[in-house]
Amino acid sequence: MAINAAKVVLKEGKSVLLICDMQEKFAKAMFEFEKITQNSVKLVNALKLLNVPIIVSEQNPKALGKTIPELDISGVKGPFEKTQFSMCTPEINKELSTICSGKRPDSVILIGLEAHVCIENTAIDLRQSGYEVHTVADCCTSRTLEDRLLALERMKEIGCHIATSENVIFKLLADAKHKEFKNIQKLVKTPTQYTNLITLSKI
Repeated sequence: MAINAAKVVLKEGKSVLLICDMQEKFAKAMFEFEKITQNSVKLVNALKLLNVPIIVSEQNPKALGKTIPELDISGVKGPFEKTQFSMCTPEINKELSTICSGKRPDSVILIGLEAHVCIENTAIDLRQSGYEVHTVADCCTSRTLEDRLLALERMKEIGCHIATSENVIFKLLADAKHKEFKNIQKLVKTPTQYTNLITLSKI
C-alpha cells in the first residue's frame, strides 16, 4: 500500500507535543502507569532539548489533581483546565494556531490519558482539523489493556500514526550531527519501559 512518507515525518519547528491529563489522582487506576510515566519523562525531556513546544491539559483538576510532578512542565503552555474529553478546547485551539513561530504545526504528538477517552477524542478532533497526529503508544494508557489497545487500533484507522517514544525522538533528531545528539543519546540510554505493546500485532 502506497503511503505519503512526508506525512509520517516529524520536523523541528513544525511539531508540537500535547500532554493530556497526566494527573495525580489517575496514578493508581491506570494500567502500567509507572512505566508510561517513565517513558513520558524521557520523551518530554528530549523534546525540550529539541525546542518542541508543549501544551498541557488537566481534566477537572480540583477533583483529579494536578499534573504528576515527575513531568517537567515548566515553560509549557498551560496547564489548561477542561471538562470536555477532547483537548481541543477553544483555548488550546488558539494556542495551536500560532505555536510554531506564529503558525500552526503540521504534526501533533499526543501522549497521556485515557487512550480510549481523552486521547482518542483529541485525536479525532485534530484529524478533522487537518493535523497529522502521532499517538505515542508507550506514553498512553487506560484503566484496562483492552481499552488501550482497541483505542490505538481505532486511531490508526482514522489516519493517526501509532508511534513509540524513541521513534518520535529520532524522527525529530533526524541526524547524528544534530547539536543535541549527545544529550539525547544520554536520555535514550535508559531503556524504554515495556508496556505490553507487543500485543498490538495488527498495528
